[in-house]
Amino acid sequence: MRRFPALAALRAFEASARLGSHRKAAAELGVDPTVVGKHIRALEAELGVALMHASPTGTALTPAGRRYFERIARALEAIVAATEEARARLPERTLHVACSPGFAVRWLTPHISDFLQAHPGIEITIRPTDRAPDLNLGEADVDIRYAEHGPPGLSCIELCRPRVFPVANPATFGFPLEGITTLADLLQAPLLHEETFAHWQLWLRRAGLEVSELPHGARYWNAAMAVDAAKRGHGIALALDVLVADELASGVLIELLRTAVRLYPYLVCVRPDRLAEPIIGDFLGWLLPQFGRADA
Repeated sequence: MRRFPALAALRAFEASARLGSHRKAAAELGVDPTVVGKHIRALEAELGVALMHASPTGTALTPAGRRYFERIARALEAIVAATEEARARLPERTLHVACSPGFAVRWLTPHISDFLQAHPGIEITIRPTDRAPDLNLGEADVDIRYAEHGPPGLSCIELCRPRVFPVANPATFGFPLEGITTLADLLQAPLLHEETFAHWQLWLRRAGLEVSELPHGARYWNAAMAVDAAKRGHGIALALDVLVADELASGVLIELLRTAVRLYPYLVCVRPDRLAEPIIGDFLGWLLPQFGRADA
């Protein structure tokens, strides 16, 4: 039986070798740099040979690593080409959209029927994911991501840069929301976090309060789950204005304080060579005007 290394390990090695650092590879793949290092060490252990070593600027290939990289880079390009060839022969018009979970659940899903009614010949799949897909490997056709910048080599259009602010249910359990009149008051409240505490720390800094220690509280897998917990009265979450408009209008959530912090944009990313495809043009032609953009 032929032994085939894990594709995730090959992609991690190829990206790190091509870009010259685990950090840059991690940014492209949408994972933590430690994950890239772990994949590469596992690949080296499987092959029984060192493929790369640390360098003053990042990583450098060993002679064996250089030979291996040249071979697998061609192989991965062949996979991309084969995927594109297979996709071109599909008779149906199917658009595969990946996006940040909060955007998928709170904006795209409620609005996508408008697009489908206007384009009855198109089928669509929506995949919420915290990890940006590799569009070059055909993991999605379009990616919508809340991020500071898009992966290199892609055409990324800024949809909007939403305002970020604290929200809570008026009947939050065990804490008087009326007592929150300053940023410092938030540190005494039950804060709801995403996977890490860093998002609250960054928001507080941008709002004007420097905190030496990360504010603690319950952690959730992503921002959408944290906002749902806030709706249930479990604490205070950070929310994006484009995702909680309905809850604010109904009074299920209220905004605490009044701030003007904007952190990252929502980006819609597509491979440059696919921008002229009719199905992608139809989707961008519908999506961009929803956010006041006319440059489809």
